[in-house]
Amino acid sequence: MLTLFCACKKSESFSEIPYLEFTKFELKDSVDALGNITKLCELHLHFTDGDGDIGLFEQDTIPPFEYNLFVNYYEMINGNLQIINTDPPYHIRIPNLTPTGQNKSLKVDLKYDVDITYRNSDSIKFELKLFDRALNESDWVSSGLIIIE
Repeated sequence: MLTLFCACKKSESFSEIPYLEFTKFELKDSVDALGNITKLCELHLHFTDGDGDIGLFEQDTIPPFEYNLFVNYYEMINGNLQIINTDPPYHIRIPNLTPTGQNKSLKVDLKYDVDITYRNSDSIKFELKLFDRALNESDWVSSGLIIIE
């Protein structure tokens, strides 16, 4: 699940290269469509983009446009963080957010629920990178170590 909150202000200008920031996480218990109890990690992110070309159109499905927020997932195994390849991947498609009008600057707070029910560790970590439609990319950002109790 993905929740976006957009704010556009004429007085602010940002780089055309996306800026991505991890702000916090929340662990939540939930119930899936079949009534099974699940564990979610809600990732809170903030990003800006000066020319507003964040987001994919429905017809954007051919590489490199199948995803625009890439997520690496790690689990602590034998005292070391190891990347885990999930199937399907935790990458997501943020829909087109380009503002109408003259000012295209974007300032967005995003919440992304990741299902971590079937993890094999009580310690996990996420790394995330955002791409715009011009294929400019943010730096990788990290959640830091998340301890699941």
